[in-house]
Amino acid sequence: MPKTVTSINSRPLSQKLMILYALMFILPGGFLLYVIWDLRNAVLNPETTMILTGISLHLGVPAAILMSCAAFVLMYRSMRKIHTVTEEADSFYKELHGAAAVPREITEESDEVQRISHYVTDMIGELRRKINDVDQYAQDLDQANRKLMEVAVVDGMTQLYNHKHIRHLLVAELRRAERFSHPLAIMMVDIDDFKKFNDAHGHLVGDRALRDVSRTIRNSVRTVDVPARYGGEEFLIILPEATIDGGVLVAERVRQAIEDHAFDTGRGSRKASITVSIGVSAYEGAPVTDSDLISLADTRLYDAKRAGKNKVIAG
Repeated sequence: MPKTVTSINSRPLSQKLMILYALMFILPGGFLLYVIWDLRNAVLNPETTMILTGISLHLGVPAAILMSCAAFVLMYRSMRKIHTVTEEADSFYKELHGAAAVPREITEESDEVQRISHYVTDMIGELRRKINDVDQYAQDLDQANRKLMEVAVVDGMTQLYNHKHIRHLLVAELRRAERFSHPLAIMMVDIDDFKKFNDAHGHLVGDRALRDVSRTIRNSVRTVDVPARYGGEEFLIILPEATIDGGVLVAERVRQAIEDHAFDTGRGSRKASITVSIGVSAYEGAPVTDSDLISLADTRLYDAKRAGKNKVIAG
């Protein structure tokens, strides 16, 4: 069952107090007017003085007593309600803070309304602290969600998008290209003879080379292009609004940048070179799926491998 909460803001009590205050103003005022009228009549007609004075006493004294009793009852009920509210505030304070007792500086306060004020001020402060805690928790949760999202879509080795996410992006970009009649090109990039590189220099050097290739690709493409690690030593780059010729230009820039880069082998000044083969395909209006684009770019990639590697072939 829900707990009944005592409130000093009781409408019937407030109405009774208003009636009391009205009576405290009206009755004395009326009684004063009656006395003035009595005195006036006494001057005009001395014989009626005793009669009117008796009536004044018979009416005024009971009215004063009645008003005093009513004031006492109403104030007593008000103080009982305030006392009950104070006790409930004591109990709530203990539940809120887990304290065995209310602090002495509050319990020593003789004014119960002032004690309630202390409680309310403390509760407001506690509420603000809780709100700040919730805000901080929300910020931490948002940051954790962003990190989780990064883990879900980013390849840990190269810090490029992973295979799954780049496929989603490619579908979205292809739909956008179809909707707005824009071209769209993609590049499939594969490191030439990477197994031999690993065998010659070790897998740690190979991992560092993968990161260098990824960084070189990212620095060589346009800011609107989206590179990703497609798997192993293979990369997929989406080139929004690029024709097949535009894709070839970007691919040649990537190929040349990687060929010119000196890769650290971890053996002092001794450097190693790496080349890549690239296949390019594009959507330029003819119906095509994302799988068709990837398959065609992959075919051109292996054409470049068969043609001697370190080449760009488009189709």
